[in-house]
Amino acid sequence: MPFVPPPLRRGAAALRLATVGLIGAACTPDQSIFKLEGDDVFFQNDAGEVDVLLVVDNSGSMQPYQQLLSQNFNEFLTYFIEGNVDYHIGVVTTTIERPEGFLGAGCTEDDMDAIPDGGQLVRTAWITPSTDDGDALFQELVSVGTCGAGYEMGIESAYRAVTDPMVSGDNEGFLREDAYLSIIFVSDEEDSSPQPVNDYINAFRDVKGQRARDVFNASSLVVTSLDDCSRQQVESGANPGTRYVDVAEQTGGVVGNICADDFGVIVEELSLTSSRLTDTFFLNDEPDPSTIEVGVEEEVVPCDAGVWTFTRADDEGVERPAIVFDRGSLPPPNSKITIQYSFGGGDPAGFCEG
Repeated sequence: MPFVPPPLRRGAAALRLATVGLIGAACTPDQSIFKLEGDDVFFQNDAGEVDVLLVVDNSGSMQPYQQLLSQNFNEFLTYFIEGNVDYHIGVVTTTIERPEGFLGAGCTEDDMDAIPDGGQLVRTAWITPSTDDGDALFQELVSVGTCGAGYEMGIESAYRAVTDPMVSGDNEGFLREDAYLSIIFVSDEEDSSPQPVNDYINAFRDVKGQRARDVFNASSLVVTSLDDCSRQQVESGANPGTRYVDVAEQTGGVVGNICADDFGVIVEELSLTSSRLTDTFFLNDEPDPSTIEVGVEEEVVPCDAGVWTFTRADDEGVERPAIVFDRGSLPPPNSKITIQYSFGGGDPAGFCEG
């Protein structure tokens, strides 16, 4: 994510009040005290290289979800293309060990033999910007079948995919030293991996080095609530993926509802997060909305241009004032964004009127 100045801390606030007090004490009754203007500066990320690992559940209930996912490759690439990202997109399943007893239950010997080892990339292949007919390959890779284990271990599979011996063996070349790592879990059931969630999160961060915690994130397209699922989905075994959600929330990823009828919007959101671009820039202080001036690369962008809006948005559980750009008009990679304003109440009501 781009650099976001932290909210004003108590010490800083006290310093400002003390400073104002000193100024006030030095002024005569006829003098006025003017508030300083906010002057926030941000830079859009340059994603550069991003390695995206899709972890797709291959248990018995997943066929309709795999089909929906396979139909949204273009949406998934939206922000990779916009950000000129050098991407690797690979797929692993949630099966660690080949299940027994599935033959004759709709699964053939060929189906069972096609299941990769735990953490092994499907077809030991991945998609890059130069892949011929990447759409067709994406459909093949995410259509991992439904003969996998019913005790899904998606987080464990992802861990094996990016660590030795797999990363220097069958998956060699997929993970690049200087690339961002984005993992996306797609499952309609809970994760059964053996280790605590936080142990896996620390292990993923160790892959890129704890010095650069922001180069890894995970997102989850899972059951968020059974209330969002149909009766048929529930009867097919859908249950909340709380461990997957936990990984996503702790690493700055997004959480989508796999029970949705259309994956288009969800997949586009995953694309934005995985590409490392952002549409939201949090302000350092509460502004007077009528005074906000936004510039991109020294060019002032009027509030009525339809490019950005002022709102209040959630920032890790805290509502803060923010400028949000239209998804079709994101600041380009590495661009400088300046936001100037006078201090005020921060209420978006009446923003950009007159």
